[in-house]
Amino acid sequence: MIRITSQGTTARLMQHLQTTQARLAETQDRMGSGKRILRPSDDPFGNSHAMAMHADLSLIGQRQRNIELAKSELAVTEASLEGLGRVIARAQELAVQADSSALDGSGRVAIAAEIDRLIQEAATIGNTSYSGRRIFGGYQSTTKPFTPDLPANATAVAFAGDAGVITRAIGGGENLEVNLDGQALFGGVFTSLIGFRDALVANNRPAMSAASTALTNDADRALQARGEIGARMRRVDLASERLEGDVVRLQTQIAEVEDADLTQEAVDLQMRDVAMQAALSATAKSLTTSLLEFLR
Repeated sequence: MIRITSQGTTARLMQHLQTTQARLAETQDRMGSGKRILRPSDDPFGNSHAMAMHADLSLIGQRQRNIELAKSELAVTEASLEGLGRVIARAQELAVQADSSALDGSGRVAIAAEIDRLIQEAATIGNTSYSGRRIFGGYQSTTKPFTPDLPANATAVAFAGDAGVITRAIGGGENLEVNLDGQALFGGVFTSLIGFRDALVANNRPAMSAASTALTNDADRALQARGEIGARMRRVDLASERLEGDVVRLQTQIAEVEDADLTQEAVDLQMRDVAMQAALSATAKSLTTSLLEFLR
C-alpha cells in the first residue's frame, strides 16, 4: 500500500516536472524570439488580428511597388516631354531665322535639312520605351507607335498605337494614369514640322508663318502635358508618404500584439527556473525514496 502511494506521488511529481519544464522552455523561446505569440494557440484572437494586419502590410507593399513603377514611368515621360520641348523650341528658333528677309532660298533649304533631322528626333522620342512598354503607344505597348514613311524627308508619320489609358493602383480605390495620348501629343508636332520643312524648301514665306504659328500651339500642348505629368508626380509622392505612414502604424500595432514584454519575461524566466530546480529536487528525492522502499 505504501509502495503504491509512493509510485503515485512520483508520477505526479514527474508530470509536474514536465509541465514546469515546458513552461520554462516556452519562456526561453519567447525571450529568444522576442515574440509573445509563438503559435496560434498562444492567443487565437491576437494571432488572427496580427495575421489580418500582416495581410494589410502585404497589400501596402504591393501598392508601394506600384508607386515606384509609376514614379519611374512618369519620370521617363517627363524627360521625353522635355526632349520634345527642345525639338519644338529649336524649330521655333529656326522659324525666326527663316523669316529674315536677308535669307535666300538656299539658306532656307539648309534650315529645312535641320528640320528634317528634328522630325526624326521627335519620332525617336515618341517611340521611347521603358520596362518593355512604349510609353506613348497606349495599349499597343510593344510596337513602335511612330513610323515615318521615309527615313529622310518623310511626308507623313504613321501612328500604330492607340488611346488606351495605363493606370497603376496606388491606394484603396485610387488609380493613377501614367501615360499620355501619343497621337494627340505628337501628331500635331509632326504635321507642323513637315509643313515647315516643305515651306522652307518651296521658299513659301506665308506657309512658313503658318507653320510657325502651329509650332507655338504645339509648344503650348507640350508644356501643358508636362504640367499634367508634374501634377501626377505630386499625387504619387503624396500617396507614397501616406503609405509609409500606414506601414509605421501597422508595424506598431503588430508589435503591440505579437512582441513579448522582455522585462516581464525575464522575471518569469527566473521564477520558472527556480520552480524547475525545485521540481527536479523533489522528483529526485521521491525517486530515491521509492528505490529504497523497493529494496527493503
